[in-house]
Amino acid sequence: MPSYRPARLLAALALPLALAPLAAPAADAVAVRDGGEMILASTNPPPNWNPVTATGDITTNRQQQWPLYPHPFLTGTDAAVTVNTQFLVSAAVVSQDPMIVEYVIRDEAVWSDGTPITVEDFRYTQAVQDPRACADCKAAFTQGYDLVSAIETNDTGKLVRITFAKPFAPWKTLFPYILPAHVARTYGDLATSFNSGLADNVPKVSGGPYMVAAYENGVVMTLVKNPAWYGNPAHLDTIRIRYIASVGEQITALQNGEIDAVYGGATLDTVEQVNSMDGVSVEIGPTLTYYHFSLKASGDVMGDAVLRQAIARALDIADMTRRTVGQYVESAEPMTSAAYIPGQAGLEDNTGATGMGGGDVEGAIAHLKAAGYTLVDGKLHKPDGTALRDLEILTYSVDPIRVQLAELAQAQLARIGITAFIDAADRSRYTPDARAGNFDIYTTGTALDLGAMSLAQWYQTGAARNYFGYSSAEVDRLIDEVSVTLDDARTVALTNELDRALLADGIIVPLFPTINMAVYDEAYANIFVNPSKYGTTMNVEEWGLKAD
Repeated sequence: MPSYRPARLLAALALPLALAPLAAPAADAVAVRDGGEMILASTNPPPNWNPVTATGDITTNRQQQWPLYPHPFLTGTDAAVTVNTQFLVSAAVVSQDPMIVEYVIRDEAVWSDGTPITVEDFRYTQAVQDPRACADCKAAFTQGYDLVSAIETNDTGKLVRITFAKPFAPWKTLFPYILPAHVARTYGDLATSFNSGLADNVPKVSGGPYMVAAYENGVVMTLVKNPAWYGNPAHLDTIRIRYIASVGEQITALQNGEIDAVYGGATLDTVEQVNSMDGVSVEIGPTLTYYHFSLKASGDVMGDAVLRQAIARALDIADMTRRTVGQYVESAEPMTSAAYIPGQAGLEDNTGATGMGGGDVEGAIAHLKAAGYTLVDGKLHKPDGTALRDLEILTYSVDPIRVQLAELAQAQLARIGITAFIDAADRSRYTPDARAGNFDIYTTGTALDLGAMSLAQWYQTGAARNYFGYSSAEVDRLIDEVSVTLDDARTVALTNELDRALLADGIIVPLFPTINMAVYDEAYANIFVNPSKYGTTMNVEEWGLKAD
């Protein structure tokens, strides 16, 4: 049987699994020896080589490229965010009016070619994510970067003094990857270097513990130790990332000895696979990412808030949780908020407060009838008397949980007279169809590492990922106020108010946190479930073969 290691996010030795809250203590690394290699599976090869572009900012890419870059902050296994002292001496707000943040880079911090990591790298990374400086840069995230009014330094270039035009409360979320300015300059101007140069080419340098030694497109990426790494010494000589399409296939490959480690979403099937294996260690835990439905807010029928609200009322969050992750995680909790994961400080029952997600069929039908909708032979008709067209649920065919969620939603909506059909799109079509608005209901996930700014990416007017045609002056106001509020209690209050506004508009139905699983040959140690969207490689330099 596998070894289920007790961890801050896991308190179980047998199925069904029981998860501990996110507030549990962080995991400690154990002794490992130097040398050796590991083969880690991943479902996707890099869509491009720039992890902060709109295309490159996907879970598997963030995880694969984390070992190649400097990072000012780290998220622990307990979800606590701390300064990365391997890279920085310090990072702190030194003035609130105006807001000024100072980062002090360690003198030893250099890129793998020996070029010092300095303020110039911060300047470049800020500029390419600031539409004022680079309107054509296709950045995944621009909030905060567009508030920077000055970046100053000292004689060494190791001081980074950033002044903001107005306060930006979630400043720690900025600069998750520091990009190499000296390499970018060889590719041309800001837009060319960001969108093409850094995106199309395998990284020439590394600012992290590992660097790319070889890449075979769609087959394997080989990482080796960065000889100029300035942080805690890495242990494994080589890490190979092998591309295998599904977690189930990856676990089979692990069982056959073809790979050494798997990290990805847990399902009933994969947990059952793991439970039948010998010679592996397993850790399973919740993350800061959660599944949800997002509803289109424009078009012939979804532009009607009454219809969206009725859909959101009729969908049953607790039932979906019970029928999916609840089959193999004993204490799986349904979401009561789109802004906080169960167990997080600040969580309130906002679904209950707004009446959304409770499976309230009678309430949904009454809401529709009050607006002139009718049920004729079990089929919902619009106020003009015509039958409501069939609704399209876009889901991701590669993810069995998203497919199951679409099927459950289809059945639940039938109870209020709505016929829905499921479009299970493959990897090549899922995100492009979402961006094009080719859906009525979108089955997806959101990572809450950015707090309220995670919601801003989806629902603020004109946001990069606002595929829904959604615009709300109230939501925009709340997002703007949250972003400039430095008082923690006020931030929580505003975030919950924002959450309730989105829920009440019937634009989002939160479901439950994703459950990730680290399964690996028991000869290895220090591979953890990290709740952050950046994944398990956040402590990659600690990975290794157990000490004798």
